[in-house]
Amino acid sequence: MSSKNAFVHVTAAALALLIGAAAHSAPPASSGTLAFTPVTLSDSGGAPIERAVVAFQNKDYEITLNGLGVGGAKGVKVAVSGEVYGLNRVEELEGVFVSELADAPPKEVSSDDLWLYSERGVSLRLHTDNPAITLATGGDTVTVQFGWEE
Repeated sequence: MSSKNAFVHVTAAALALLIGAAAHSAPPASSGTLAFTPVTLSDSGGAPIERAVVAFQNKDYEITLNGLGVGGAKGVKVAVSGEVYGLNRVEELEGVFVSELADAPPKEVSSDDLWLYSERGVSLRLHTDNPAITLATGGDTVTVQFGWEE
């Protein structure tokens, strides 16, 4: 085989590896979306974010979250939305989520962008429409349940 021919084969193989690696490392597609009820902050201490609607497989599910809140300037209206990753059955959404797992890969996170993880492999990425608003968990965990508590 000539050196030119070998170069073409090596280049083609390298290109195939790069394309395969890029396709393999693409971010996963979300399996659902989260839409939260907008909140107007009544004081600078923040407000709980407790109600959301999850869209999953062409159906909407009402959920209650316990342990999640937003903070910012008094009088600011906040819209929080998000994506759900790794959800195969809607039942996997209910349970306890933490903001970081010990073996989770580090993520680039800002105060208006929060990732939550469950032991079932479901991840929630929450973000606000305002980078001056802070999303935070009230403790170590956020609990997700179906239905809206009154």
